[in-house]
Amino acid sequence: MNKNQYESFILRPAEKIFCVVMLFYTTGAVMPFIVGEADPQSPTEMQPVEVAVKAILYSVAFCFIAIRWRHVIEGARNIKWIVALVMLAIASTAWSQDPSLTLRGCASLLAITAFGVYFGTRYTVPQQLRLLAWTCFLVVSLSFFFAIFLPKYGIDQDMHLGAWEGAFAQKNGLARVMVLAVFVFLFVRPKRFHSLRWLGVAASLALLFLSRSATGMIVCAGLIAMLPLYGLIRSRLTVVIPVCVGLLPVGLLLFLNFTTAEAFQLVGRSPDLTGRIDLWNAALLSILKRPWLGYGFNAFWQGMKGESASLLLTIGWPPEVRSGHNGFVDLMLDLGALGLATFAVGYLMVWRRALGFLSRVRGGLPVWLCTCLAFMLLYNLTETSLLAHSIYWVLYTSTAVSLSPASFRQLCISANG
Repeated sequence: MNKNQYESFILRPAEKIFCVVMLFYTTGAVMPFIVGEADPQSPTEMQPVEVAVKAILYSVAFCFIAIRWRHVIEGARNIKWIVALVMLAIASTAWSQDPSLTLRGCASLLAITAFGVYFGTRYTVPQQLRLLAWTCFLVVSLSFFFAIFLPKYGIDQDMHLGAWEGAFAQKNGLARVMVLAVFVFLFVRPKRFHSLRWLGVAASLALLFLSRSATGMIVCAGLIAMLPLYGLIRSRLTVVIPVCVGLLPVGLLLFLNFTTAEAFQLVGRSPDLTGRIDLWNAALLSILKRPWLGYGFNAFWQGMKGESASLLLTIGWPPEVRSGHNGFVDLMLDLGALGLATFAVGYLMVWRRALGFLSRVRGGLPVWLCTCLAFMLLYNLTETSLLAHSIYWVLYTSTAVSLSPASFRQLCISANG
């Protein structure tokens, strides 16, 4: 077997299968049931099974990255602000309140970012969507399986009685992946059985509804509402400006006719966002103690140790809490104003490229990339997925790579093809 035959019949299929496995792993599905619950006394400690799985997967990922190392390095050079943010996270070891936690977090961050760059350089956007569709298919199928046949694990029996959790440890984890799945199935263009994607959309929406996650439903509705706006952006300003001017009075009337309490009552939530407002107020006090550089990447949330103990005692939350339920708050806690500014500059630059692509190229691919960026923003308002070891950071990194100047020509070819 020569080199071309080996790549066609063995390497390429193996890469695709591994990418689906890796993407599935980064969704956070199933692993909580394998690993078990974290020790409340040591919420930052990783279980041996989790360490072993992560080591095996990233060892294989390194092999695939090494095969295409030139493309990966070139891709990393085109996302300088993301690389700068990762470098800042590594540098934060010097001022971290727990350097060992920061080093461990940086190892995971480097690995997940490298995989995101590899994913963005190895596959075109249509290919990425097809691999994501397979990943979402696995998550949706397993979530129905857990909820129907293993309801002890798949349906909440405690705090949110009756809410579906599927293959996740918590209902919000299921809802977040389902919001992503809705748009993956909406934009994917499979080579065969095109109508099956609508079944995927319906199944994802059903699981989102059954999760009873207000955040998920609001974000999904917001992303759907934004779809017509992308069409307006493609139009001339003579169309965009009158439409926006016409919508502004409507929005003001809706706002004035509902009090804040009534608006939250519509989605079955309290005005304090289930305690998040108190959490953010307490986090702000911690941020003000180290406003510029933060407490070190991955080093703030340590249960009843360090500064997080003071925060949790203030609001009376349990030591198992591991995030500020806001990606930007957590970024400030970890890397301070410098980290937030670095992310913001990079994010806005990626948006500028996405809008440029949207205005030049017809079809669904530009809209999908814009949706990924909007998803990243909206979900981090009440949850955390910035610099997290998750599929969402993989998607953000691969989106930035796909929109880089070096990839723009190939992106246009994919869209027109």
